[in-house]
Amino acid sequence: MGDLPVYDVVLLPASEVNARSIHLSQQLADLYGTEFVLRDKGVYPHLSLYMANFTASQRDEAINRLHAISVRTPEFVLEASHFAGNEHGMFELFYDKTDAITRLQEDVVAAMNPLRTGLRQRDPVGRALADLLLTASSVARANLDRYGYDEVGELFRPHITVTRFQHRDQRPGPALLPPAKVFTAAYRTLALCVMGEHGTCTDIVAEFDLATVAVGPSAD
Repeated sequence: MGDLPVYDVVLLPASEVNARSIHLSQQLADLYGTEFVLRDKGVYPHLSLYMANFTASQRDEAINRLHAISVRTPEFVLEASHFAGNEHGMFELFYDKTDAITRLQEDVVAAMNPLRTGLRQRDPVGRALADLLLTASSVARANLDRYGYDEVGELFRPHITVTRFQHRDQRPGPALLPPAKVFTAAYRTLALCVMGEHGTCTDIVAEFDLATVAVGPSAD
């Protein structure tokens, strides 16, 4: 299904978190070799909920279903907890996983999974998913088989990818990083993006405001 566009259902951060994410991404790009830099237009800061191949008609139905989800989903606060890099060079800002965002992902997956066409060709770090199915953990393999996406349920770790280092073992010193807590914020915008290389969000196809009743980070 490599000829079909890959779409990413995401949460878009509020303006302050968006600006801070872009600023940090640009700072790290100035200091180190990176694969991409977050920008206001072109590569958007985002928190991924679900990725899939859609045809044009499937995409249109996905937009309708996301609108319905947004109407019934209250905005909620996410607490930023820490930064971390992985062995693939991804440098990420992680949030605490709450009941509210878990319910939202479950709702999104239930609505989007029946629409998708097959399995995406590659994951955000560039690995062929057909090959990954042979070596992934039993939980990841089951998620890929069932949903076409591995980071569901216990493997879901809400995060914003700040950049990807060309030297995969690069780690910025703590003195270069702002406190993670300044990225704590209410998340109010659900969106469908076109997914580019390195798991980037290259184009926002549609976005929807969540309902305006806030749910705190520890609320049920």
